[in-house]
Amino acid sequence: FNHNFPEKTFGEKGSFIPSVNVTEDEKEFKLEIAVPGFEKTDFDVQVEKEFFTVSGKKEPKTEVKEKNYTRKEFSYSNFKRTFTLPENVETANISAVYENGILHVALPKKEVKADVAVKKIDIK
Repeated sequence: FNHNFPEKTFGEKGSFIPSVNVTEDEKEFKLEIAVPGFEKTDFDVQVEKEFFTVSGKKEPKTEVKEKNYTRKEFSYSNFKRTFTLPENVETANISAVYENGILHVALPKKEVKADVAVKKIDIK
């Protein structure tokens, strides 16, 4: 039975991989991460060395109500995405805004100086 269907590997229960749009202009890289249903306090955004990681965890809120549910499927969800940053990203000035289900991340560019000096090498 397993031979007829491709094997899929899923992470921990409730995890998913959000879609990400990446754009670039002369000033910055921009990430748009689709994560509807989250709140800004649900996110953890970190930079470590050349890696940029965005994760989110939405846990269910416990509410006791006197309703008769035929079926109740509310549950938690979480994700984690890690990106390798280009050398020209100014990590100290990265910013993020969550709006209408989209996490907008701005990764400003820094000027990378090219080594254009010519150096003569003596042959010995």
